[in-house]
Amino acid sequence: MIVMALKKRPVYLALFLFLSVAADADELCLATGALEKARIERVVDGDTIHLSDGRKVRLVGIDTPELDHKKGNHEPFAVEATQFVRSHLGSFVYIEPAKSDRDRYGRYLYYLFDKDRISVASQLLSRGLGYRIAVPPNLDYQACFEAAENAARVAKKGLWQQNLQWQPKAGFAFSRVTITSVTKNRGGWWLETDQDLVINLPPNVLDYWPAQKVFYLEGKVVEVRGWQHQRNSRHSAFKSWVLTVRHPNDLRDPKSLTAFW
Repeated sequence: MIVMALKKRPVYLALFLFLSVAADADELCLATGALEKARIERVVDGDTIHLSDGRKVRLVGIDTPELDHKKGNHEPFAVEATQFVRSHLGSFVYIEPAKSDRDRYGRYLYYLFDKDRISVASQLLSRGLGYRIAVPPNLDYQACFEAAENAARVAKKGLWQQNLQWQPKAGFAFSRVTITSVTKNRGGWWLETDQDLVINLPPNVLDYWPAQKVFYLEGKVVEVRGWQHQRNSRHSAFKSWVLTVRHPNDLRDPKSLTAFW
C-alpha cells in the first residue's frame, strides 16, 4: 500500500496542478481577434510599453499604479506591476488594436497577449496589480477583465488590500462616495458627492445614461473609477475635483459589485 501511494503521488500532484491552472484560466482572457507579433524595446510601467519600431503602446482596459521615474516615490504595487510585465513577456508581445487605437498623447491603444495568447491585462488584474477601466468604444474583453479583477478582490490581492477612501489628487482614482444631487446641462450629467468631488458623465457618452436611471443614483453609495482633475473655477459653490466616467461599468453598486444597470 505504501509503495502504491508513493507511485500515485505524482499523478495526484499533476492533477492538482492541472485543476489549479484550469481555475486560474477561467479568470483570464484568451485572444479572440487577429494578432501581430512585435518586439519590445522597453517596458515603461505596468500599462505602457515601447516597441522596437517606435510605437508607444498603452494597454487597453486597465490602469496600473504609477512609477515615479524622477524621484522614486512610486505608487503601491507599481514596481510589482512593471516587473510582472517585464519578466513575463520577455522580448516579444502579441498585439491586437482597439477600435479607437490612439489616445490623446499619441500612444497606440492595444490589447496585449503573451506567447500563449493570454491577455496581459487580465493577468495583471487577477494579481491585483491594476484596476479595470471601460472607455468606449474600446470595450472588448470587459466581462473577462471584470472576472479577473473580482477574483483578485475576493482574495484581497495587491491593490485590494487598500481602502477606498477618496483622495484629492490628479490622475486615475477609485473610491467609494455618496451621490448627494444630480443635475444636467450642456456639459453632461453632474453627480455631486459627499466629498469635494463631482462626477461628470460627458455629453459624448450620454446614450449610456438614461435620465431615469441617473436620477435613481441620488442618495446612493457608489464605487466610481476614472481620471480626475482639479477644477480651474474659483466659484465657491463648485466642487474642487471632477472625475469623468464614460461607461456604466465604472459606476457600481458596492454591495453587488455590479453596474447599476
